[in-house]
Order: sequence, then structure tokens, then C-alpha cells
Amino acid sequence: MSLITRGPVVSTATFISYLDCRLPGAIVAPIAIFIPIYLGVVVPGKWLVRHQAHPQVRAFVRGATAAAAGAIAGATVVLTRAAVIDWQTAAILAASLLFAWRFRNKEPLLVLFAGAAGVLLKGF
Repeated sequence: MSLITRGPVVSTATFISYLDCRLPGAIVAPIAIFIPIYLGVVVPGKWLVRHQAHPQVRAFVRGATAAAAGAIAGATVVLTRAAVIDWQTAAILAASLLFAWRFRNKEPLLVLFAGAAGVLLKGF
């Protein structure tokens, strides 16, 4: 659902929760999304900054960063398996990777070009 709705995931989750549970769902969904982030990052953030030179804190941050990268890589594999289904989508993936590597921070253009390529290769 989030792939066909506009905006961030929080808006999508809130919308879907509203459709399912009306106002209570629309209230609970964003709270459920932000509470873990708040408890895991914001609350200990000042402590981590204060003790950033400590070797154990640095090791923890490195490990957490590696875990986040692994989670992102795992999500990338799942999304790629679902999206790349033939040679045309594989070509769009390859061209997108080259574009992203060459022109950093140009994601809006990449989405526009990849969408246009999809329409040209797959038709309307």
C-alpha cells in the first residue's frame, strides 16, 4: 500500500489504520511508529553524545550502524526480488544504480527517469 500512496510511511500507516479502525487507529499508528525511535535514539542520544569517546560506546554505535546497514541491505534484497521480474526491469535497475553512483543526491530525477523508462519499455 505504501508504494501507491504519496508521502512518508507514517502518513500511509496512519491512513491505513484510519481505514481499519477509524480515529483510534489513526491516533495509535503514528504513536506506535515513533515510540520505538524515540526510546531507542532520542532518549539515550544525549548520553551517547556525552560519552562518545568511550571505547564501549563507540563499539556499540559501530555495531548498531552495521546492523542498520544490514537491515537496509536485507530490505533492498526483498524489494529487488519483487520489482525485478524481467530483462526490462533489470535494465532499469542497472541504469538506476549507475545514475545513483554518478549523480549523487538526485533521487527525484532518478525516479522520474526510471518511471519514464518503465512506461517506454512496458507501455501504457
